Amino acid sequence: MKTKIIKVFSLLGIISLISAAQENAIDYFGQTPPGDSAVVFAPGIISLPHRVEQSIVFSPDGKECFFNEWAANYSYAKIYYTKYENKIWTPPVEASFSVGHFASSPFFSADGKRLYFHYANYTGPEPYDIWMVQRTAQGWGEPFHLPSPINSDYKDGCYSETKDGIVYFASNRPGGFDNKGDIWRTHQITGQPLKVENLGATVNSSAWESGPCIAPDESYLIFVSERPGGFGHSDLYITFKKEDSSWTAPVNMEMSKAGINLKNAATDSATLSPDGRYLFFSRSGDIYWVSTKIIDDIKKEVFHTKIIK
Repeated sequence: MKTKIIKVFSLLGIISLISAAQENAIDYFGQTPPGDSAVVFAPGIISLPHRVEQSIVFSPDGKECFFNEWAANYSYAKIYYTKYENKIWTPPVEASFSVGHFASSPFFSADGKRLYFHYANYTGPEPYDIWMVQRTAQGWGEPFHLPSPINSDYKDGCYSETKDGIVYFASNRPGGFDNKGDIWRTHQITGQPLKVENLGATVNSSAWESGPCIAPDESYLIFVSERPGGFGHSDLYITFKKEDSSWTAPVNMEMSKAGINLKNAATDSATLSPDGRYLFFSRSGDIYWVSTKIIDDIKKEVFHTKIIK
């Protein structure tokens, strides 16, 4: 009898854990999760016809979502906001800090208390740089321009950071491999001012690089490049951090055969879901998503084929 009671309580415990997991699961606008082939995300809800969407991000708890709309001629950029309340997503509206400004490329901090993005005034003096808003009891605060050395007198944007606060971004500042754009990162030495460093020739090239998406544990980096040998006008590439902290030679993510980079298309704006299960990106005006299992598959292929240098 005692054994039966223990089994019953164990079963009840398992059911409780399953129920809690389901309760805490992120609702991706009711969409069927993708497999190893990229599909349009939330068609008719987020990805709308005759609109250009990019850069979707979810808060760490999965209850808030921000994404971009761009004008077809790039004359404006807006950040939209929607919240998961009473088991439904609210209709997307332009974020308060976006109204009247050129705002794009949102990124959540690991604790969900800060949101980073590109920002500029259509007619005002603000530089087109990386800005940030902090969460307050009343909502999101006023945009704050990040200081040097992350921002410079040149074009800086596409903020991404690890769970430990190491920042990756794109910039065309001096010290890179061209005047179009390279991937840079912060470099902190104890007791010294914050410094930034170019990721070097292994990652960057003489072509345009932008849109870094760093893994929370810094184990891999996805970025956009127009380097020769790609499939489209711009492609997503991935590089993995080795044990000595150097990077593997970047490979085109279409190595996965997932339908990420396609001929004559522009693929960019990679982001990760807060649960780490999905990769989002934009292509030809829509947002797509695919299982991050393809990243594990690419990693196995990269290390197996000894593309490491």
